[in-house]
Amino acid sequence: MTFADAFAGDDPLFRHVRTWVRSPQTNGVVERFFGTLKYEHLYRATIGDGNALSVEVNLFRHTYNTLRPHQALDERTPRAAYLAVEHCD
Repeated sequence: MTFADAFAGDDPLFRHVRTWVRSPQTNGVVERFFGTLKYEHLYRATIGDGNALSVEVNLFRHTYNTLRPHQALDERTPRAAYLAVEHCD
């Protein structure tokens, strides 16, 4: 499994995007996600091994993207905010 697969999971709406070096306006979003993952989820319990970590990260990813409202997104989930925008691929 690649790093991108671990965070995009099976959801075809999310894809891995590389950012430019020294681009805090883009990289800051990812850094905030990892901080939230650590402080809201991973640091709350002991995680025994890599498999347990994988399960916990996938659980958090699902919660973060589809269930947890975000103040910066007008209390919408990232998935709902993403679907509300027209995308041109």
